[in-house]
Order: sequence, then structure tokens, then C-alpha cells
Amino acid sequence: MTLQRYKQPTRGLLVLLLVLMPLGLQAQETEINLDSFVALVEQHSKELQLAEKDREEADARKREAVGLALPQISAQAGYTRNLSELYMYIDLSALSGDEAGTQKIVASRENEFAAGVTLRQTLFSGTVFNAIAAAGQYRRLTDYTYDATFQYILTLARQAFSQAMLLEKVVEVAAQSEQNAFDNYTDMKERFEAGLASEFELLQAESRYRDAVPQTAGARRNLELALTDLKNLAGLPIDKPLRLIGSLDRYPELPEPVGLEPVLQRRPDFNALKWEEQLRRTNVSAQRSDYFPSLAAVAGYGYSAQSNAFRLEEENNSWTVGLVLSVPIFKGGATRARVRQASVQLDKSRLELARKHDQIEKELRSVQLRLEEAHARIASARAAQQTASKAFSIAQSTSGAGLTTQLELKDAQVVLDQATVAYCSAVFEYLYYWYDWQRVTGSVQAEDIE
Repeated sequence: MTLQRYKQPTRGLLVLLLVLMPLGLQAQETEINLDSFVALVEQHSKELQLAEKDREEADARKREAVGLALPQISAQAGYTRNLSELYMYIDLSALSGDEAGTQKIVASRENEFAAGVTLRQTLFSGTVFNAIAAAGQYRRLTDYTYDATFQYILTLARQAFSQAMLLEKVVEVAAQSEQNAFDNYTDMKERFEAGLASEFELLQAESRYRDAVPQTAGARRNLELALTDLKNLAGLPIDKPLRLIGSLDRYPELPEPVGLEPVLQRRPDFNALKWEEQLRRTNVSAQRSDYFPSLAAVAGYGYSAQSNAFRLEEENNSWTVGLVLSVPIFKGGATRARVRQASVQLDKSRLELARKHDQIEKELRSVQLRLEEAHARIASARAAQQTASKAFSIAQSTSGAGLTTQLELKDAQVVLDQATVAYCSAVFEYLYYWYDWQRVTGSVQAEDIE
């Protein structure tokens, strides 16, 4: 009786799980379009997180440099236990005018207490002033470095997403081609057994089918690898199903050629090198500042007390103010060596900037030519697709009248599918270079390109 009581709910629970299982599997699938994918990449990119940490480090360096110019306050306190007496010797003859001799007086106590506060304010220091300027320049440099990383990551993400969409189309066409080859092989096998086809025709159909199977498997493998790359970029679990939402039918118009100077003003990597050059120039000035003196104002307060017991007795209070001038005289040639090193680094920065200028000019010309070539290829691929579509429509209309065989109809379908893949490939290539053109011209935005 007890066993029967628990058996029925268990069976009902099993049925409920079987009903809900497809819904659970479907809910686990992630649908993602280009904009949401780029947003996830911005959120989870390790490269962007590292670049952000560089900016935080630059802020900390700037605060440190400014702190060197602010007042420096220090306090100290101490206790001394004298294990032996200290004496003060007074020449009494100098006081009384006769030969009274020297008087020995105990000048110490067993316990001594001391405390003090010192205030130091830098009034002039080339090292401090150059450090503040360098910190601000380094902050600007890290900002441009972050922007360059941001544009590179977004370009890579959009190119990878478009490539995955193309591979999805390739898998679809490969699967359709494999199915057509299998249907043709099955039909040819039946015709051969009925004596309506030769063995050679049967072997040709089987060979075509056998060749299509690994092609489909390879296309699926390439798609899975591309989807894995997308999940890594977006920070998604590798085992989570992913469905891409989008189409390769839309693409932006061919952009007009852009001048070099506006591009240089927008390119964050070029501007980062410009600020690096400025930073190196400041470093030269900072190293040369070691040749010059520095001036600081100092104020202090001191308190002392001593006693043979643990009491604050025989107290003294002292207040002092003053100026401290530090003049470098000779450092063994170290300052000259550091100035020389800083000058060499400045020369290298200028060469890097000139090389980047030439590289951007070359990239701009190259990507414009590639865009124009890819745009022309789209028109050619579209014309081939329209021709294949027209041929397939004719084959469909004539197959009912017996003027077109099923094999010819399936071949026309394969040609149309291949033309469609070629068109999608041309659009993908154009989009690939379009995204690269945006990076080269320094106009990458977080929003998708319409």
C-alpha cells in the first residue's frame, strides 16, 4: 500500500519533466545579434579591462606627482633610557674672573622624552614640476591607448560575427547539397536496379554523395570553431547553445576617400604616439633639472622632557623656520648619462611617430582599394545569383512537363545554392574591409553600422 502511494506521484513527476525538458533546453539557447554581441564584448574583453587598469594606474601616478608639490608633514616621538650619566663642564673662571676652575654638573636624567613635527614645502624643484607635467601627459597617453584598443576589439568582434554568419550559410548550403547528392544517389540506385541506368552512372552518383559528407562535416566544424571564438569574446559559456540573429543581405554604401590629415587627427594610436613623444621630451627636461638647485621651506616644532622618574619634567619647547637650498655639485657623470638616455628615447619616439604616419597612409590607401574591389565583386556575385535563380525557376517550370529531369533540377538547385554562398561571401568580404576601413580612419563607434 505504501509503495503504491509513492509510485504514482513519481510517475507523474517523470511525465512533467519530459514535458518541460524541451522548454528548458530551448530557454537555455542564447539568441544574439551584432549589437548585443558587441556590448558583451565591451563588458568581458580582457584587453579592454587591462587598458582600463592602465588608466587607473595613470591616475594614481598623477596624484603621486601632485603630492610631491604639496606640503609634507611628518611627526616623530621617542624615549631614551640613559644607563650612564652625562655631564656638562662649566668654566667658572670665565664667569668670576679668577681661577675658580671648572665645575662638573650632571646634565642628564634617567628618562628622556622627545617629540616633534616638521613641515616641508617645496618652493622650487625642476624634478617635481616635470613630474607633474609628465603624469598628465601619461594620463592622456593611456586614454588614447584605451581608445585604440577599444576600436581594435570592436572591429575584431564585428568581423568575427559576420564570419560566423557566413559559415552558417555555408553549412546550410553544404547540408542541402549533401541531401541532394543522397537523393540523387538513391534515385540512381533504384534506376540501376530497374535497368534504367548504367553502373557508371550509379558510381558517379555515389561518389558525389560520399564527397559531400566530409564537406558538410568540415563546414560544421568550422562553424563550431567560429561560434566558440564568439563565446570567448563575449564571455559566454562554451557549452551554451548560440543562435545568431542577422543577415548578410544588408551592407553600407561604398565610402568616399578620406584625406590623411583628418585621419591622423582621429587615430587614437597615432595620438598616443604623439603624447609619448611629448612625455619623452618632458623626461629630458626632468633629467636636466638635476643640474639645477632646489629650494624648500622648513618649519618645525620640538618638545623634550627629562626626569629620573617617569614624569614629564624639565620641559623644553622649540619652534623653528628656515629655508633649505640644495645645490648639486658633482654626481660622477650620472646626470649627463641620464640626459643622454632620455634624449635617445625622445629620438626613438619621433622615429616611431614618423613610421606610424607612413603606415597609416599605406593602410588608408590599401583598405580603400580593397573596399572598391569587394564592392565590385558584390555586383558580380549578385548577377550570378540572379542568373542561377532564373535558371532554377525555368527548371522548376519545365520539370512538370518532363522537359527537365530531377537530376537536372537538383543540379540547378546546387548551382543556385553555390551562387548564394558566393554572394554572401562577397558581402562578408566587403563588410570585413568596411569594419577595417572604420578602424583605419579612426571612426569606430560602439553602435552598429546601418
